[in-house]
Amino acid sequence: MAPSPPACPPLEQLLDEVPVGLLVTDASGTITSVNRTLCTWAGYSAAELIGLKKLQDLFNVGGRIFYQTHWLPILQIQGSISEVKFDLKRSDGGLLTVMLNAVRKGTGAAAYDVVSVIVAEERNKYERQLLLERKRSEALAEKEVRAQEVLQVAESQLRQAVRVGGLHLWSADETGTRRFEPSVAALLALDVAATVGEAEFLGAIHAKDREGEELSFRNALADPSVVHSWSFGIRDARGHDKILISSGQAFANASGAQQRFVGVLRDITELARKSAEAEDRALFAEQMMGIVSHDLRNPLAAITMGASAIGRDATLSARHAKVLDNINRSSRRARRLIDELLDFTLVRVGHGLTVAHKPANLHELVAQLVEELKLAFPANPISHTAHGSAGCKVDPDRIAQLLGNLVANAVTYGEPNGPIAVTSSREDCECVLTVHNRGEPVPPEMLERMFQPLIRGGTRDQSTRSVGLGLFIVKAIAAAHGGSVTVTSSREQGTTFRFVFAS
Repeated sequence: MAPSPPACPPLEQLLDEVPVGLLVTDASGTITSVNRTLCTWAGYSAAELIGLKKLQDLFNVGGRIFYQTHWLPILQIQGSISEVKFDLKRSDGGLLTVMLNAVRKGTGAAAYDVVSVIVAEERNKYERQLLLERKRSEALAEKEVRAQEVLQVAESQLRQAVRVGGLHLWSADETGTRRFEPSVAALLALDVAATVGEAEFLGAIHAKDREGEELSFRNALADPSVVHSWSFGIRDARGHDKILISSGQAFANASGAQQRFVGVLRDITELARKSAEAEDRALFAEQMMGIVSHDLRNPLAAITMGASAIGRDATLSARHAKVLDNINRSSRRARRLIDELLDFTLVRVGHGLTVAHKPANLHELVAQLVEELKLAFPANPISHTAHGSAGCKVDPDRIAQLLGNLVANAVTYGEPNGPIAVTSSREDCECVLTVHNRGEPVPPEMLERMFQPLIRGGTRDQSTRSVGLGLFIVKAIAAAHGGSVTVTSSREQGTTFRFVFAS
């Protein structure tokens, strides 16, 4: 026998326990009946509500205004109102978001309203979240619009810069297939409406450059860490030869796989032509300098020989002897200048200075050279100090030239009539030659470039100024011996040139 169903509770009990708040108000809004569920939500007892409070008393200020301006008129006109959200004011001052539905029964003074109340906290949270997401979406959409505007401006500026700079864009996809912007058609002297593909571009490259250009491109694809550049020649559709330089960089995705390659082409034909012309002019000037310097040796030798012959005349007056001495000094200075110009030409145009290494005693060689320099610069005390063994292989003439230039530099820029100390030594497997003088230190900015050609410092006597090749020749002589020359200078320690070479 099937069990009998449970007894249904009385209707009044059901209305009290139903999970929906229920209340009845008269036409003025005074609560006349309320169920237990709504009392629990509102925190009031039925006795505190029935006959003592109106429905609008349970709303906040905004809810009361809405009740007067919308709720009552709609009920009077339509007889019902649905899903109106209010904040229900609890007895403890807290607010509970609820949805109200109401139906008006009866007419006139006998009318009453039946109101159902549903808690809408979760719905309210959902609506707030929905509103928040909507605002976020609108903000993102606004940012996207601004970003698109900025991108359009940037693209316009980039294309303007590319056009003004004479650049032509190209790219390659993940397969390495190249694609070219329409402007490349003009670069190849094709119709402006022509589409330039990889085949058309590669076909224009000189045959001798084609393999190298392809290799450079593949190397650039394989190394996305830097921007790569390579140059090559092409022949355009009109038969004109051009030189292009291509630059670009590969871009990889997060996994490291190449996504695309972005590059630019630039026509450097005119730039290369001007550069070649400038190099030709410089080479011609240097060659001409060497030729003129070489040809000046013969007339200078004749002057020197003539002066020497006149100097042997015992009847020469003191005045004529002084003039002859000036001729001899000027001839020596001119000969030194010619030698420097010839050496400069050899270094710049040829393959560097030539040296003839011979076994020598470094200390004896330097001592002999110092004695000769004492005669050339009698106003400055020149001393020589030797340390260690002296065996080495050098070109004596070039060492004489090097030491002479360094001592002349010390005389010119050092302390007036000040001492000059020359030291020769052997340290392990290296020979060292130093020249030291006192005086004003070399400015720091001059230290970095004083071995460059045509660099001159300030001197007290403008007549002693040279063309600025002496220290350049010194560096070239040091390099020809497989060595190096350095300089240090300070007010306390003075100035020291140090020539080091392997023995």
